[in-house]
Amino acid sequence: MKKILTYLNIALLISAMALVMTSCKSDTATAEADAATTTKTVAPTKTQQQPNQLTAQQRQAQADAQRKALQQKQQRQKRSYEPKVPGGKIKWMSFEDAEKASKKKPKKVFVDVYTEWCGWCKRLDAATFADKRVADYMNENYYAVKFDAQHPDAIKLGGKEYANPRFDASKPKRARNATHQLAQKYGARSYPTVLFLDDKMNLMKNGAVPGYRDADGFLPILQQFNQM
Repeated sequence: MKKILTYLNIALLISAMALVMTSCKSDTATAEADAATTTKTVAPTKTQQQPNQLTAQQRQAQADAQRKALQQKQQRQKRSYEPKVPGGKIKWMSFEDAEKASKKKPKKVFVDVYTEWCGWCKRLDAATFADKRVADYMNENYYAVKFDAQHPDAIKLGGKEYANPRFDASKPKRARNATHQLAQKYGARSYPTVLFLDDKMNLMKNGAVPGYRDADGFLPILQQFNQM
């Protein structure tokens, strides 16, 4: 009987050892598989690294192109404020002086209606009115008036006084302010607007022309109204 129990204990011990060995082998195989997977995931290949390098190069090329485009835009803007034919100087006068001059020597009257805060008005001055072709034609065929649409003081024209009663003197000079009655009379609602008046100081047909134009686009308008 004792021999039988001894054999049974030996058999149970062998079975238990076999199970432990199998479990160890399984755990070792699993660990090796996990390690291999981790290694494959973490360590990038040369094929995987190449697209990242190309993307960095593309980003650098894009940044260089943007800088170059910005520089070209700034150069174009600078050139656009310069007259194509420099050397022009218009003989500006007031409304009152233009009316007196037109009575002595009848001539059409040109009016540049502007404001201090208007950027396109400054560009019109720098690029268009400073062009010699425009200035020479203007001085020969028109009395030229430069008029601030927010002018604070009263102006007498045609025996009538025009004022700016809602002008706020507390505002900075370059701030938006009330519109003068003369600007309203002639229909200048945006800036810049140029006006073409006859020798009696009346607005000509379609004589309120809004917007900016360079010298090439502006000169034909001067010629057209002068021939009317």
